[in-house]
Amino acid sequence: MLLVIDIENRNTDFGVFDKGKLTANFNLSSIKDRSASELFLIIKYLLLDEGIKLSDISDIIISSVVPELDRTYMDIAYKISNKKPYYVSAGLKTGINIKYDNPKDVGSDRIIRAVGSKNRSDKNLIIVQASTITTIDYINNKKEFLGGVIMPGIDLFQEALVRESAKLPQVEIVKVEKILGKSTTKAMQNGIYYSYKKSVEAIIGEIIDQNKLDKDNTEIITSGEYAGFIEYKDLKIKALPNLGLLGLKDIYELNAK
Repeated sequence: MLLVIDIENRNTDFGVFDKGKLTANFNLSSIKDRSASELFLIIKYLLLDEGIKLSDISDIIISSVVPELDRTYMDIAYKISNKKPYYVSAGLKTGINIKYDNPKDVGSDRIIRAVGSKNRSDKNLIIVQASTITTIDYINNKKEFLGGVIMPGIDLFQEALVRESAKLPQVEIVKVEKILGKSTTKAMQNGIYYSYKKSVEAIIGEIIDQNKLDKDNTEIITSGEYAGFIEYKDLKIKALPNLGLLGLKDIYELNAK
């Protein structure tokens, strides 16, 4: 079995693949002060809860955008599998061509989602990871990663609104239909939702216009906890849960051959 680990700023996602199929997944908070021993035991028992023993894990691949956790998870991975894990970095083949001024600048989280998306569609792809940090990336049908946008997630819109006001309350983040709210709570919910929704739509529109994309040959791929908030007229939207885990599996298979 293959264990894939996607370490992001707030959460770390884990997935176990057996013969190419995702058979288990779970996540932990990306807390930086946990010891390797503590994390090892937590992972061990979470795997056991899924019916998976540590001895079932033959290989591990890691993506990380939290440098403080890199050494910890490398040590844990070695302890689980008794071998050095694969680590998404400049030395690993991805199957995509990163057209960046400096390809090393691209976070591995964006790379694994680009790989996971590209291997499941032959169209031009706009990839929206709708999480606390929202990324919107463009990869064309030649498997060229041409760049993207990094912006606050919808929950950060909410946090900023509450932080900068003495009277405004915390509100639930919800999808709404009408722009005008008839209470303070609804006015906040509408403002948060439409600010985020329209920002993402405008960025997608600019990517389409500036790259002269044919809408019949272009698709939006969404993932992340707020993926259901992403809309765009005239373009097909495909939700791919666990996109980062799928990308990690694809990169492992490419490099293990």
